[in-house]
Amino acid sequence: MGKKPEQPQLERAEKTLLAIKEFKRYLDGMEKDLSRTSKKLSNREVAQSVGFVATGIHEALNYLAIVKKVIEKTERIVSKRNISSPGGTDASPEPRTNL
Repeated sequence: MGKKPEQPQLERAEKTLLAIKEFKRYLDGMEKDLSRTSKKLSNREVAQSVGFVATGIHEALNYLAIVKKVIEKTERIVSKRNISSPGGTDASPEPRTNL
């Protein structure tokens, strides 16, 4: 019975990681397109604005990488905890401070 809650958590984690991968691919494409566009524009203000947007997308990609690492590490911790306590009856999880 302890395995039932684990499966949906694992599926959600996998779906989240897949969504992150797809979103990253989309943002990478947008960043490249915007960088190319800003170089082609003659109006300096518009080109600069497009450059700012590209920089914002780059920052979003950095945060996305951090979120992905946190999800993967959390998934490993949960897996280890489930392996070490058969049946998943560990009702009082130990606090983790170093994610």
